[in-house]
Amino acid sequence: MTSLLKHRMKKNSKLSEITRIEIQKKNKNRYSVFLDEEFAFGIDQDVLLSHGLHKGIKLSQKQIDEIQFADRKKSAKDRALRFLSYRDRSEKELRDKLKGLDYDEMIISWVISELKRLQLIDDQNFAYLFSKNKIFTKPCGEYLLRRELKIKGISDRIIDETIERIYAEKDQYGMAYDVALKKYTKDKDKIDTIKLKKRISDLLLRRGFNWEIVRDVLEKLEI
Repeated sequence: MTSLLKHRMKKNSKLSEITRIEIQKKNKNRYSVFLDEEFAFGIDQDVLLSHGLHKGIKLSQKQIDEIQFADRKKSAKDRALRFLSYRDRSEKELRDKLKGLDYDEMIISWVISELKRLQLIDDQNFAYLFSKNKIFTKPCGEYLLRRELKIKGISDRIIDETIERIYAEKDQYGMAYDVALKKYTKDKDKIDTIKLKKRISDLLLRRGFNWEIVRDVLEKLEI
């Protein structure tokens, strides 16, 4: 065994004593832990209690690492719950948010697993509610809705199921006609028929309706 390895083993086996625990001034739910009279790390109250930490306890470096890892997991889960309190999110959205806060992949995966266990994230339910709200606030066709769900990280299988369900409840042609009629009524006395036809078709295509639906709507409006 080399002298360097012996030194590392000796260093890692050294126990540090908790000499002081103080409530942090800026966050009453966090505590500052002092080892051998020096500040060592901050820790959430729940982690402090779950690990039974108090003055006089001696900790190995391995124990300290485990405690800090548990604190990091608690922090990530609290952040995720805060994001979900604002609105529902897909798994990908939540992962991206946590990555942006520099949590590592192991912690993020643990948080996602916990939230799934608690049924707080569910891509199937999210996709349906997102789609229902989307077509209610701004009616759109299948192409646009598919694209937006894909951006949210929803799987192809769930997208297919959601699309089928949503447009069984709300007819694409009917939505397209309502959008076109509103535009037609607003602009029919302002521009010539050719320009109006182009404006309406462009609008419907931007909203994700396919060309067959656009053509049928234009025929019904007789433009």
